[in-house]
Amino acid sequence: MIKVEISDETVHVKQGISGRTQKPYMIREQEGWGFFYAVDGRPHPHPQRVRLTLEDEQAPYPKGLYVLAPESLFVDRWGQVSIRAKLRPAAVKSVQQAA
Repeated sequence: MIKVEISDETVHVKQGISGRTQKPYMIREQEGWGFFYAVDGRPHPHPQRVRLTLEDEQAPYPKGLYVLAPESLFVDRWGQVSIRAKLRPAAVKSVQQAA
């Protein structure tokens, strides 16, 4: 299970005019820290900084721990697996449940 920690709610905005279509564009992103796996399947020893693309009107993710939602993975128009990260709050076990 891929975990992502959000520690800052700042939204970074990139905007401009598309060179191809000549139409304005805006990309909204938020930074987080992803806990990923190495190619050999072992957990990576350190979290890695990631940028998550937000939908146009989507509020930033609040600070906290999340997991990558299953709907993040989809088959694109070329038949390849693609990822558009969607996060769900991670289930946190209480101290009593962990004991």
